[in-house]
Amino acid sequence: MVIKKYALGEERVGRLIVRLSFPAMAGMLLSALLGLIDTFFVSRLGSAALAALTICIPIEILLVSMGSATGVGITSLLSRTLGKNELAMADNIAWHGIAIGVFYGIFFSWLGVTNLDMLLILFGCTPEIFSLCRDYLYIVLMGSVFTFIPLIAGHILQGEGNTYLPMLTSIIAISLNVMLDPLFIFGLGPLPAMNLTGAAVAMVLAQIITTLFILFKMYHSRVMLTWSIRHFHPSPTVIAKIYQVGLPTLVMELLTVIIMTSLNKILAGFGYTAVAALGVFFRIRSLFFMPIYGLAQGAMPIAGFAYGARQNDRVKETIIKASMIAAGILLVAWLVMHNYALEIIQLFSQDPKMTVLGVNCLKLATFFLPIMGPIIILNTVLQGIGKGTSAMWLSLIRQIGFFWPALVLLPRFFGLNGVWLAFSISELLSGFLAVFFFIRLWIQLQEYKHYTIMFLFKKGYILNRFFAWLKW
Repeated sequence: MVIKKYALGEERVGRLIVRLSFPAMAGMLLSALLGLIDTFFVSRLGSAALAALTICIPIEILLVSMGSATGVGITSLLSRTLGKNELAMADNIAWHGIAIGVFYGIFFSWLGVTNLDMLLILFGCTPEIFSLCRDYLYIVLMGSVFTFIPLIAGHILQGEGNTYLPMLTSIIAISLNVMLDPLFIFGLGPLPAMNLTGAAVAMVLAQIITTLFILFKMYHSRVMLTWSIRHFHPSPTVIAKIYQVGLPTLVMELLTVIIMTSLNKILAGFGYTAVAALGVFFRIRSLFFMPIYGLAQGAMPIAGFAYGARQNDRVKETIIKASMIAAGILLVAWLVMHNYALEIIQLFSQDPKMTVLGVNCLKLATFFLPIMGPIIILNTVLQGIGKGTSAMWLSLIRQIGFFWPALVLLPRFFGLNGVWLAFSISELLSGFLAVFFFIRLWIQLQEYKHYTIMFLFKKGYILNRFFAWLKW
C-alpha cells in the first residue's frame, strides 16, 4: 500500500494507522505463522535440533539487529526528510542504507568463516549440540548479505509510506523458506536429507530470491524517491544522522542478544530440553508480537512525518490510537495462550518432559503480556520522531534494570519456573516505567507547556480529547 505525501499529513490518523499498518500486520502475522511451520519441521528432528536452533537465535538476532538498527534510523530520518520536502536528500539517505547493508553482509560472511567456533562458545553452545549449531550457522553467516539488503530495503520503503511491498517481500521470503524446508531437511528423490543444515540452506536460498525481488520492485515502484544515482554522495553526516536514531536502537538490540545469551546459558544448566522449550515459546510469542511490530511500523512514518511538519497533535493521536489497538491484540493473545497452552505446545513436542516445560513457560512468562503492546508503540514513536536516546533508555532499564536481575534472582528460589517468571515480572515493572516516559513525551509535545496542568482541569477538556481520539 502506497500512501501519498498529503495523506501522511492530512488524512485522519485512525484510518491512516489502519491503512498503513494492516498490510505490515498481516504480512508479519503470516510470516510468524509460517515461521512456526518452519519450527514444526525442525521439531520432527527432535529436541536436540530445536535446542540447537534456539542457541543460534542470538547470533541470528545479532544480524537482524544490525540491519534493523540501520533500518529504523533510515525510516525515521527518511520520513522526517520527506516531511520537509527535501527529495534529493531523501534519495541520498536511501542509497546510504543500501551501501551499509552490503558492507554488513560482507563483514559477517567473513566473521562466519574465521571465528565461528569462538562465536558458538561465546553464545553458550553446549558440547551435545555443538556440531549441529556449527553446520547450521556457517551457512546462515555465509549468506548474511541477503539478510541485510531486503531488511534495510523494507525500512526504506516504510519511510516513504509504502508498507505493502515490505509485507509482500516478507511473505515471499518465509513462504519460500517453508516450501524449501521439507525438501532440504528430509530430502526428496535424488536430493539427500540434510537435517538441520537443510533448514539453513532453505533459508539462504529464500533470502537470495527475496533480495532480487525487492530490489527490482523497489526501483520500479518509486513514489517519492527517484533513486537517481546522481543524488548519492557518501557522507559521514548522513551516516551520523541515521545512527542518531539507529545507534540507540542498535544498543537496545545488542542488549537483547546479551540477555538471550545469558538466558541460554542459564537454561543449559537445566538441560537442552529447557533450551528447546524456550525456542518454541519464542516462536509462539512471535506469532502474537509480530502484528504489534507491524502496527508500530505503520505508526512510525505517521509520527515522524507529523513531527517533521510540526503537527504535534497528530503525534499524540498516533500514540493513543496505536496503543489501544496493540493492547487489544495482546489481550486476545493472552487469552489464547492461557486457555490452550497444552494444545499449542503439543504441536511441537513428542517429548512429555518438553511438553510440561513448554506449558509452564507459556503460562508463567505471559502473565502481563497486554502491557507490552503500548510499550512497543511508545518505543517506536520515540524512534520515529528522532528521540532514539529516550527509546534506548526505556529499553535499557527494562532489560538491565528489570529482566536481568529477575533472571538472576528468581531461579534461585523457583528453579526453572523462576526463569519463566522473569519475563512477567519485567513486563509489569516496564509498564510503570513506560508511564513515566509517556508523560515526559506528552509534555514535550504540548505547545503550551506552561499551561499543561491548567488545560487538564479546564471544563470538558479531557472528555473532549477522549471523544476526539475515538474518532477514526
